[in-house]
Amino acid sequence: MVENMLVMMINMVVLCAFLVIIFGAFSGISDKWGMRQTAREYMLIMETEGYLTPADRANLISELEGYGLSNISLSGTTMSEVDYGNRIYLKISGTYNENVLSFAGGLSKVADHPVQITINRQTTAKQ
Repeated sequence: MVENMLVMMINMVVLCAFLVIIFGAFSGISDKWGMRQTAREYMLIMETEGYLTPADRANLISELEGYGLSNISLSGTTMSEVDYGNRIYLKISGTYNENVLSFAGGLSKVADHPVQITINRQTTAKQ
């Protein structure tokens, strides 16, 4: 009876550790997907405006920071209005801190793992 209980307890601990690792990995994937969707939304806004307005720039940076992106740079992004049919660019780069579970000496801890994220989009102005 005790052996069966011990086996079940070990299985529960292993299952919980596995779930923590899976959910941690999914969190990073979800954040990166959200960043790409945000870039897509602002690219559509830029199509109608012809450029990234200062108000939209502030909102974009705020949304990206909400997903955990830091040190955000928008250099190379079209910041002044262009004529109909001209190319417009949205270039986002920043640092995303992936929290990774690491195992050392039988103990687990969350380790920082900064990753450089770059998102490049381009389209034509339709205003």
